[in-house]
Amino acid sequence: MAIDIYHDQKVEDPYRNIENLEDSTVVDWLEAQSDLAFKTLNTIPKRQFLIDKQKEFDQEKAYQVSNITSTANGSYFYIKTMAREDIGKLYYRPDIDAEEILLYDPYQYKKNSEDKYVINYIQPDWDGKKIAVSLSKQGEEISDVFVIDVKTNSVLSGVVKNCNPNIGGLQWLPDNSGFIYLYFPLVDTKDPTYGLNSKSVVYILGSDSEELQEVFSKTNNPVLNLKPEDYPLVHIYKDYDAFVFAEVSGSSSFKDMYFKAKEDLLTDETSWELLYQQSDMVEKVVLVNNDILFLSAKNSSNYHIAKTSMINPDFETPEILIPESNDGVIKDFEVTKDGIFFVRVKNGVEAKLYHFIEGKEKEIEIPNPSGKIGISSKGPKYDFLQVSTYGWIKDNTSYEYDFDKNTFKSLHLDPLSHYKDFQDLIVEEVEVTSHDGVMVPMSIIYKKGIKKDGSSSTLFYGYGSYGYSTGPFFSTGFLSWVTEGGILAIAHVRGGGEKGETWHKAGFKTTKFNTWKDMIACTKYMIKERYTSSEKSAIWGTSAGGIMAGRAMTERPDLYAAVVLVSPAVNMLRCETRTNGANNIKEFGTVKIKEEFEALLAMDVYHHIKKNVEYPATLVTAGVKDGRVVVWDPAKFVARLQAYNSADHPTLFAVDYESGHGGMNNTKLKAYELYANALSFAFWQTGHPEYQPE
Repeated sequence: MAIDIYHDQKVEDPYRNIENLEDSTVVDWLEAQSDLAFKTLNTIPKRQFLIDKQKEFDQEKAYQVSNITSTANGSYFYIKTMAREDIGKLYYRPDIDAEEILLYDPYQYKKNSEDKYVINYIQPDWDGKKIAVSLSKQGEEISDVFVIDVKTNSVLSGVVKNCNPNIGGLQWLPDNSGFIYLYFPLVDTKDPTYGLNSKSVVYILGSDSEELQEVFSKTNNPVLNLKPEDYPLVHIYKDYDAFVFAEVSGSSSFKDMYFKAKEDLLTDETSWELLYQQSDMVEKVVLVNNDILFLSAKNSSNYHIAKTSMINPDFETPEILIPESNDGVIKDFEVTKDGIFFVRVKNGVEAKLYHFIEGKEKEIEIPNPSGKIGISSKGPKYDFLQVSTYGWIKDNTSYEYDFDKNTFKSLHLDPLSHYKDFQDLIVEEVEVTSHDGVMVPMSIIYKKGIKKDGSSSTLFYGYGSYGYSTGPFFSTGFLSWVTEGGILAIAHVRGGGEKGETWHKAGFKTTKFNTWKDMIACTKYMIKERYTSSEKSAIWGTSAGGIMAGRAMTERPDLYAAVVLVSPAVNMLRCETRTNGANNIKEFGTVKIKEEFEALLAMDVYHHIKKNVEYPATLVTAGVKDGRVVVWDPAKFVARLQAYNSADHPTLFAVDYESGHGGMNNTKLKAYELYANALSFAFWQTGHPEYQPE
């Protein structure tokens, strides 16, 4: 048994040996756990029904479209997946009303390989004449990138390796001669140094991609004192902007930002100059001539939009254009030729679109009331605004806004389906009193006519980290739970951004306990109001949401019949030692500081598993390719739970050797299987009569 001493406190770690993934006994144990888990899940009678049901939902639409990207010349690029296809293909339209053209089928990439590749990112150049296409092996984040000539529909020579477009994307140079990307020196996700010493490098079309030309990195900017875990990212917001930007990124809400004149981007003679610091709490910037418009939470938890000069920037006392409001949080803004458009969201679930021009703001009525609104523009030179609406039970829709008529034109890229199974679903938005009197928003989804007699299986879901808002999202996977008679309850717990930056900081490092206590309060509310009962309650947490779900389970095991943890971070005391761990210090803390160590111990689910306690049935999933939460993290939790749990409930560990973090970059079938495994397990343990193995 390993014993660690932190600030004079002894902490025992009985399953430290599992961290050695090269140990044959650990490898054998993982394989045995995986075999048992999938064998058990396959005995649940309606597991396959849930997979087939998701396929049926998928086939209600002829196809699905994602990654919609438009360029200044009116071209559209997108990933389109036909109903019976498992992987999407890249398509193009010269304009929105033109016939689409197939640009690339990922099945053609390395055709002789047994590996499946998915398109995980696309970025056309400024003119829409070329497009960079990123492909990764199923379940992986690290990508190969190549460029397609749109006119000739041909792949240009040269493939960029070791790229991670999930972080920072790809930035085309203003003259379209190449692009900048984040390069990872190591690609083995099991290596503790994976993700360290990344660098922004430029690839010039036709050059040798293995000869790396650094643009922003620890080595070529030593005076900036970048840490190995920092992600040095370059941003080129518009091809006509006079300046380019560089950001020191990682797992934190706000960044340090630097800038250069555009013409100096690829020269080492000029250094990057500091524009603003993390303490300025800037979320987004837009350059308008020599002014910067920016979104900031400084002295404004619900955010404001302000302006300062690029020549003489002042982030302490800028001109406030759109002040903070009690009506909601400003989540995004875009600048067009016709003024500023921005989105304000109340409680993370009620979004509204506004137009700000000549010092006044006016609400723009969108075609359908929406819980979440996404906006994008081509910049302040153009009268163009794309608007996407999102909801819990209605399919996502994208529009172009007509400035003259104040109307919206559907893009019709993605066919709208009415999904007959979702027609009788009801959404309730409530607020629940938490342990300290704070009101926590919660979204409740169920079928019309459900009886509030405590008999409904209820799945609680939440996240609560990084200031990320769990705004309304349309998921046929999650809605399968509701169509089968269950209730879905999404708790907007502290640590997220639903109520602004104050809400984030109220579930951050030493205040992290509010995250799981909010979830416990929401669970108790649902039981008290007779939506459900403890015997019918299940909880789901993914990634950092594993802290929320796991600690709710360990603090109140009596409240839940089932727990589902997907790629969960549950051994936070050891977070710094694992892949991607150093970056998470910014959100959760470090063991090197006494107060933060105590907070990490408090949020460590693994260390809160106690002997002779009756814990709920638990399903844990993990991907061997995961570069964010290494597989040994949940593995240690599983081993301890199996040894200490005094209840006769299953603890299953479904290890997927083809998947990465939380199903990222997976095929459709893999996604269907993940939902089916989790939901059938939860129905089984909450007593649904049709999900009981013989």
